[in-house]
Amino acid sequence: MYISDLDRPWLETPYPIQGILIQSQLDIDELRRYCKHVYVDIDRSEPFAVQQDLSGTSHDSRGISDQAKPSVVSHESGASFPANSIVSDRGKLPTMHETKSLDSLLQRANTYSDICTAAQEIPAATKAYNIASTLFTDISTSLECNTRINMRIAHEVVDTLRESVIRNPDAALLLAQLKTTGKELYDNAVKTSIHLLAFGRHLGLPHRELSILGLGGLLMDIGKQRLPKEIQGKRNMSLTADQRKLMKQHIAYGEEIITQLSDAPEEVVQIVLQHHERENGNGYPSGLYANQLHPYARMAAIIDCYEELIWGEPHMPGLKPFQALKELKDNAQNGLNYTLVEQFSQCIGMFPVGSLVELNSGEIAIILTHNRTQRFLPQVMIICDAQKKPYDHPVTLDLRIAGKNPGGVEYVIVNDLPQGAYGIDPKKYYL
Repeated sequence: MYISDLDRPWLETPYPIQGILIQSQLDIDELRRYCKHVYVDIDRSEPFAVQQDLSGTSHDSRGISDQAKPSVVSHESGASFPANSIVSDRGKLPTMHETKSLDSLLQRANTYSDICTAAQEIPAATKAYNIASTLFTDISTSLECNTRINMRIAHEVVDTLRESVIRNPDAALLLAQLKTTGKELYDNAVKTSIHLLAFGRHLGLPHRELSILGLGGLLMDIGKQRLPKEIQGKRNMSLTADQRKLMKQHIAYGEEIITQLSDAPEEVVQIVLQHHERENGNGYPSGLYANQLHPYARMAAIIDCYEELIWGEPHMPGLKPFQALKELKDNAQNGLNYTLVEQFSQCIGMFPVGSLVELNSGEIAIILTHNRTQRFLPQVMIICDAQKKPYDHPVTLDLRIAGKNPGGVEYVIVNDLPQGAYGIDPKKYYL
């Protein structure tokens, strides 16, 4: 049988070319190491193999050949391709946008360079952040009054945020980490929008695509507005089983809201619908697999998981950034796309902007901005001494050129810290 497509991009497998001919059980066993299901091109397969596997099924091979569509063969269990695993319902075959691979997403269209420093960008980023927060307030009011969301204004606001991220993403990422309005849904929406914009910039996506990602991030969890207020801002892991079932309804509510907007981009709709789907089919609401997911929804899923992991609650502190990234990579085997997880890790770095770190001097610092070529030597603000007591006057240092610490050795970061470590509130030092 001729395998024309996989349930993941070819670049994520060791196969040197796209399209392989399966000739033995060994070939099947090798394929099973990388895929749960594959697509067979009947026209390019050996006739006897096609006839053998189609016998006893209701599959209309002639109809599929006419449409130049492959059949789907699943092999989640068993060593060989069972005959009844060939999908007979043509209506279930993925559409063009569903089968869009990540290859085009990873072929960098642009290479962005910082136009200014993060410190120079902070005023503009703050203004854009505040405008975005105000927009989300207006959206919430529109939903409460059953009036339409003004998508033109939403696009303009996201474009303002996009331009700030393009000039220097660290300013907006710092605000996303440290700035709060006290309204968790609003803060999470803007934070997700910024992370998706920064992720898209890292991948070199064109301006229009960045805007779609930013808008998708802002509206991704819009359906939570219709959930009971006591669970709207809670982490999934702190919900009861019944509350989790209720929380899953936010996708249906989001679909209802977003599909009423005739001017909402299709990609934004897919982000809303699919950001809780998983590559292995274990997500919700539809249990989609791999390339059935829109690439932007796959990006949004990673952002959503990352923010869930680092987001702390009074009785349940969040993970340290490094632990969160490790958790994401572990989860890549269970439903997140590993290639995109790796790219996201490179995007935010091991020590994300706004996070707390401990230096080899014992001092505590906030990451202010990354040095793009030396990620382990960022610019920091030292806010506490070795005894973890706050300095009266915090000091800003670029670790690339900072020289030696009080102990006589070059400054380096030795540990990342969860938000709130040692009772430190970084917001009061910078915002």
